[in-house]
Amino acid sequence: MAHHVFASDRPAGQLDATPRSRLWLLLLATGAWLLVYVALGWQLWTRGVDLSDPVSLLLVILAFVFGVIVAVGWFRRGASWWRGRRTGVTPRVRQPRLRIEDLLALTPSEFEEFVAQDLFAAMGYAVVNTPDVKDNGIDVLITDRSGNQAVVQCKRYQGTVGEEVVRDLMGTMQHIQAAHGFLVTTGEISSAARKWAQGKPLTLIDGRRLLELASPA
Repeated sequence: MAHHVFASDRPAGQLDATPRSRLWLLLLATGAWLLVYVALGWQLWTRGVDLSDPVSLLLVILAFVFGVIVAVGWFRRGASWWRGRRTGVTPRVRQPRLRIEDLLALTPSEFEEFVAQDLFAAMGYAVVNTPDVKDNGIDVLITDRSGNQAVVQCKRYQGTVGEEVVRDLMGTMQHIQAAHGFLVTTGEISSAARKWAQGKPLTLIDGRRLLELASPA
């Protein structure tokens, strides 16, 4: 894998906007409301509105229903646009929820790239994805805005990560004098590994937690 550097100011969570398909539905509802409103106005102009007349009553009901739908729809879309304008976050379309199967389908190098970009770069870290050859147990190096460096090890496992892997991560972290260590895996983490990591500058992220952090809100 080539040597990449990533930096991102994107917050961990982003606003979800109304998808384009819903925008078209809102436009269609607006057009239908306008047609009903014009028909009702013509009825009022020519014959007046008699609620005992089924046609007039239907037009009044449709004008009210479509009016409420259109008003609520445009209000919500305008509020979403205004929030994005104030926060500087561009609303985006909701993406399908991530699954463990999707991550297991990646190659080890692709999984490292995913962790680097979609997890840590998305949180605002400066990210260096190290080469696969002679990486000395370091898959990703991250740096926060205070200049503190951390080591990330990525384990695309279906099984359970044991205590030995966590000990190796601690040794790697101490070797390069990093401030923190992260273990990110698609699998589970043994209770022994979690117990050994307690009180140490280590963060263990198993598959379930990874999906929570990386999936869209």
